[in-house]
Amino acid sequence: MSTEQLAILFTDLVGSTELSQAHAPDTAEEIRRQHTAILRQAITEHGGTEVKNLGDGVMVAFASASAALACAVSMQQRVDLDNRRQQRLNALRIGVSAGEVVRDNDDYFGDCVVEAARLCSRCEGGQVLLAEVVRLMAGRRNTHECRPIGALTLKGLNTPVDTVEVIWPRLEDADAASRVPLPTRVERPAQSFVGRGEELQLIDDACLRAASNATREIVLLAGEAGLGKTTLAAHAARTAFDRGANVLFGHCEEDLVTPYQLFAETLRHYVTHAPEDQLRAHVAEHGSELVRIVPALAGRIPDLPLTKATDADSERSLLFAAVVGMLTSASSERPLVLLLDDIQWADKGSLLLLRHLGVTDRPMRLLVLATYRDNEVSALIETLAALHRQTGVKRIELKGLDDGEVLQCVEALVSRTKAEVANTLARAVHRETDGNPFFVTEVLRHLTETGAIAQDGSWAAKGAIDRLTLPDSVREVLGARIARLGPECSRVLSLAAIIGRDFDFDLLASAAKVNEGALLDTLDRATEAALINELSDSVGRYHFAHGLIQHALYQDLSATRRALAHRTVALALEELSVHRPGARIGELARHWCFAPQRDDAPKAIAYAYQAGAAALSALAPADAIDFFAAANAVLREHGVSDGAMELDLAIGLGTAQRQTGDPAFRDTLLAAGARAAELGDTERLVRAALANDRGWHSTTGTVDAEKVAQLELALERLPPGVPDRALVLGTLCAELAFGSTLERRRALADEALAIAEAAGDDAIMVRILNHMAFSLTLPSLLESSLQWTADALTRAERLGDPMQLYFAAMYRATAAIRANDIAEADRCYSIAGDLVRRLDLPPLRWEYTFHMSKRAQIAGDLADAERLAGEAATIGASCGQPDAQTFFGVQLAAVSWMRGAMGALAPLLEMMMQANPGLPTIRASLAMAYAQAERRDEAVRLLGEFAATGYVLPQDTAWLNGMTEYADAAINCSDQQSAQALYDVLSPWASHFSAAGGLTAEGPVCLYLGGLATVLGRCDDADRHLTLAADICDRNAMKFFAALTNLRRGQLSLARGGDLTRAQSFLTRAQSAATTHGYSAVERQATAGLASIAHVG
Repeated sequence: MSTEQLAILFTDLVGSTELSQAHAPDTAEEIRRQHTAILRQAITEHGGTEVKNLGDGVMVAFASASAALACAVSMQQRVDLDNRRQQRLNALRIGVSAGEVVRDNDDYFGDCVVEAARLCSRCEGGQVLLAEVVRLMAGRRNTHECRPIGALTLKGLNTPVDTVEVIWPRLEDADAASRVPLPTRVERPAQSFVGRGEELQLIDDACLRAASNATREIVLLAGEAGLGKTTLAAHAARTAFDRGANVLFGHCEEDLVTPYQLFAETLRHYVTHAPEDQLRAHVAEHGSELVRIVPALAGRIPDLPLTKATDADSERSLLFAAVVGMLTSASSERPLVLLLDDIQWADKGSLLLLRHLGVTDRPMRLLVLATYRDNEVSALIETLAALHRQTGVKRIELKGLDDGEVLQCVEALVSRTKAEVANTLARAVHRETDGNPFFVTEVLRHLTETGAIAQDGSWAAKGAIDRLTLPDSVREVLGARIARLGPECSRVLSLAAIIGRDFDFDLLASAAKVNEGALLDTLDRATEAALINELSDSVGRYHFAHGLIQHALYQDLSATRRALAHRTVALALEELSVHRPGARIGELARHWCFAPQRDDAPKAIAYAYQAGAAALSALAPADAIDFFAAANAVLREHGVSDGAMELDLAIGLGTAQRQTGDPAFRDTLLAAGARAAELGDTERLVRAALANDRGWHSTTGTVDAEKVAQLELALERLPPGVPDRALVLGTLCAELAFGSTLERRRALADEALAIAEAAGDDAIMVRILNHMAFSLTLPSLLESSLQWTADALTRAERLGDPMQLYFAAMYRATAAIRANDIAEADRCYSIAGDLVRRLDLPPLRWEYTFHMSKRAQIAGDLADAERLAGEAATIGASCGQPDAQTFFGVQLAAVSWMRGAMGALAPLLEMMMQANPGLPTIRASLAMAYAQAERRDEAVRLLGEFAATGYVLPQDTAWLNGMTEYADAAINCSDQQSAQALYDVLSPWASHFSAAGGLTAEGPVCLYLGGLATVLGRCDDADRHLTLAADICDRNAMKFFAALTNLRRGQLSLARGGDLTRAQSFLTRAQSAATTHGYSAVERQATAGLASIAHVG
């Protein structure tokens, strides 16, 4: 038991018994659960700890009185707001007190606990009563009015308690401001909604879970065209809107690619209507990153700051973080429904963002409602698979309407129909359409418009309904309806279909070559025929009422007419966008690439290249790949010869492939660089070489000779002192991390730094410093590494690029660990961790998490180290990191060594040694595993083979790691020959810490020197080294290495002889720590040492 000073809060839901009696058990329980979820959101936001759930309320502890008071107000406001939204009468009472409490088994006891509970019971519904001491302790941090009640006599307390009531304001003004109007495409249709009761309930349940639990829910509506996916989703969204949620809408069109279209459309609507203070708060945290896809933000918030990103990867990371940040903020004000329509046609950037939403752990009251055609999912397969691996994701497959639902359609569309006529008609229509709602509607319209059924007081068929001739296909139905509007309307609508599902009045007028009045008349007739709709919130914008209508019109054109129509639209679009072609460059590329004439080929290629480059700039590399591929297709088809354009296309394609994680980027860019070299085009050679870089070395343990050769060729052709030369030097230094001399890497880095320093460009300097950090990770360069990483961190903080800052902080942490400065490492890890949480990018979370596993190894917390390694592997696998399982295996091996179970991994290490001859340090790991498993002969054999090399390892980042692993084997085998050589090698680095990058921790080098000196009988040197090791371990709370140090000190005392008491003390401490924390090898050896002492005694 312990005592603490805390504030205690109790809540109680008034009338819970009446609630249970007024509703079905499941409904009452759901209301109670939602009520508790509202309370918990307030608790989380104000830093409280829920002590226990009392059924009708909760008990919460706070470290400060002001937090408890603020939480109480927030609870009342949220419950009141929920009551108004849900039309409920839930009343909440809250009591708060503060003082000294006793903690026992996760519960609290004391006078203030009793006071808070009794004050709660004295409350009326909607009231907050505080002990006066809470108000006094909160002081000026309390911004709410408190009205004195006087001293209350409370049950169970001898002394009356001075009490105040908190006067809390309702959230009406702020709540009204957060209301965003319903998007046009989700507005209520003229005809009533029919059927789909079960599906609506599933969606509604997901919406309630998201609103109540602050969790992200995703519902995927799948089905063939015409089944009413959009209609169902819109109806569900309107229901949520009526309950107080905000609704945002985004849609996709076939063959019309706009980067991040889904989220650009949804967020544009929100930015247009959101309160200015919310937008300013977003800009304060995320800057101007969102302007890239939502230019409207610049219109609402002038003088936006410039982006802090310095490369495409950073820009995309910041964009994703900004999108998630805005959705999180928007959903904190009101529950949010994101309706994403026809995602089977979504651009790759939108799909990546959707996947990112699926894995984010940010709390948000968000329902993503996405529709797609399940027979057109080739581009969706990876996204759907990734989403289905996450929690809170549900797929609903729509089927056709049943007979009863078709009958409802008949009654809705063909009103005042005689019952027997309606039933027979419904059966006939259902039989021919399989209940597809769009087909049902179109067939019924066809029957009425053709007079097959006519109205005479009520609707009836002309002849027997069973003998009605129904159309063979929906295209036939649509063709007949369009034909009835006349040939001019058919021509105009066909051109509109060429433009897309959505089309502009001005573009259609120009392409159709008709005056505005005549075109308006034509479009009005098409609107009356329910073929198109005018968007009420966008002047001059129309869209086809259903995708099938546009598709039927498009497909009915012959191939030649279709191609000529694309050319007509392309020419009209050029004329309209002559001053701003960039805004519609994707449309221009699409239409020109579909045009057939050879003379148009150069123009099509140029537009497609510009569209690809624009997509790269818009952080949509997958879309860029499509544009570059289209340009290449036209280039090959028409035999266009343009060497510079071919290189630009290849470099653009390779860059886009790298950004999407396609390993083909290497060969694409190598080929482009080789071709540029042949043509003597140095500028494009350098571009290709620099693009062919993933940020660090390409392969572990070997050199990518082709990449290195191309980088060296670029250096030969670049003049001295230019910034591009610095970037090429830095990239080459990274590529030579393995298989090169330290002198060469150092020379490359020195020249790169000199050029960057002369240029005075922080962005170039930080990139170079981060590139060279891994390649120059060696004991002899530790002091330089500490200077370089400190410089990189300072410059990155000044630059403000979060990605470069993240890497600078991580490299600084790694250098600090090698210097045994764990406090500095933790400071840098804190910087990196904050960025990981802000950016919320799985690749960064993966890297940061496996670094945290290494940090747990340093602390000696093996369960945490193993758990974090597993979490890292899961995150890495989910975001496609090829090294995820390898890194997991390396970290499990490190944990196994600490546990004393590394011998079991010997067979795996033997296989790895054979498969990776370029990584000689694997032999060191195997020797260490043999020694720990008491397979001394095999360990000594490997030590002998190492001795035959002259105890030489490559001068790379694994050098110190390999030497300390060989040292561990020599110590455990008491191999004096190796011990002497390794002692001499490691002595200069006694103050260093041995670690393998961000993966494993081998411990202070002086610990190994102490063990080696003991084997050699150099007891004074051993004592000096082990005393330093003990100080390092105690100062940095390294439990495992402290236990290992005590073991070595006990073994040293035994080796000296005569001081058995000192030996026993060290060995007992080692044994105790090892037993407590699961260091079995240390425990075995300590126990053996203690047994030898007992035997002597």
